[in-house]
Amino acid sequence: MHAQLLKKFIKKKEKTEEETEATMPMATGKPAEVNTTLIINGDESVTIDSSYEYDWAVYQESEAFQGSQRVIDGGEDIVIYYSSTSPAFCIQLLSRSTGTRYHFYGDFGKESQLSLAGVAGIASGDKAKLELEGMEPVYPGEIGYLSQLKRTGAKKVIAGVACEEYVAHNLRHDPRVVNTNHAKVTAYVWIPMDPHAVFPGYSLMPDHFKNQIEKMRIAGSYPPVVMPLEMFLEYGNGDKVFTHTTQIIINERRKIQLTDINK
Repeated sequence: MHAQLLKKFIKKKEKTEEETEATMPMATGKPAEVNTTLIINGDESVTIDSSYEYDWAVYQESEAFQGSQRVIDGGEDIVIYYSSTSPAFCIQLLSRSTGTRYHFYGDFGKESQLSLAGVAGIASGDKAKLELEGMEPVYPGEIGYLSQLKRTGAKKVIAGVACEEYVAHNLRHDPRVVNTNHAKVTAYVWIPMDPHAVFPGYSLMPDHFKNQIEKMRIAGSYPPVVMPLEMFLEYGNGDKVFTHTTQIIINERRKIQLTDINK
């Protein structure tokens, strides 16, 4: 998904640069202005806000390894924002290797989701009706593939939050990963035991979402609503991705603008 979004934004960036060159005065001696653009496509019936307020922030980092070698400039910097006053959250991910920013907004009140990606001041994305089945927030390892998670019984406290470990095995024949570069073999995922511990607004979700989440959990799947606080992915080709939480900041209200992706 990240690659598909990035292709669209590179095309948009190239088009904008061509238009700028065609209209820019010759030999002015002044640098051309940066054209920061945000274009949102998708379902026109879906309503989204231009800004959201959150008061919980989970800071994370991911590291990539090829075998035992750490990939220099690999991995991502991640911030996950949650609200205590509304059923909404946001994930902001920055790729260290490409400089591309990925933002995801989930609003259970408006039943909407928005995926954005941007590079070099050009960004665009798609809005859609929020549906838990098939929901794929931007996050290391494409967590939507993590089905049939099983509890290992292990528990530990991460950044002050009690978590329990789940393990998932996704083999190459999984239809959702057949066309990817490499399928996940094993995923070790540490999830908060109480979702309210990081997402206080969780209790404000409409009842039909709560019921669906409970059914998904009973069936063994993972509704990507509260992100893991730690995750270790082992791929079939020997690659590994380790994502961990560095700190959690609570009760610090901040407004996030959609246009922040171009900052």
